[in-house]
Amino acid sequence: MLRSRVLALFKSLHRTRQSVFQGDELALNAARERINEEFAKNKHETDPDEIQQLIKVGEDVAVLMKKNIVQAKLNEAGRYQVRLTEDTLREDNAPLPRGKVRKKPRGNQSTETRDHKPSRRI
Repeated sequence: MLRSRVLALFKSLHRTRQSVFQGDELALNAARERINEEFAKNKHETDPDEIQQLIKVGEDVAVLMKKNIVQAKLNEAGRYQVRLTEDTLREDNAPLPRGKVRKKPRGNQSTETRDHKPSRRI
């Protein structure tokens, strides 16, 4: 029973990889290597509870890949074209916090006070 679930997950992750990274050979190869590496690392696991946990992690990874990874490609107009799928998660941006917001110092300036006047830029 667990063996068939593990094999189904292995195939599912590879199908997801092919869908998510379609046309990107570098990403396809890296994902294939990572999936194979993780399964090889755990192939001698015999504890059913641990195997269940590993299956859950793999299923979560497949969902994360489907929903959160998008491909973007620079087009001739100098803009990125994003390939969204029906599985891509689309949410509204989080609202900005209200109230006083402290600005961060720019460049190499620190937040310490200085005894001398800063030089003027011309």
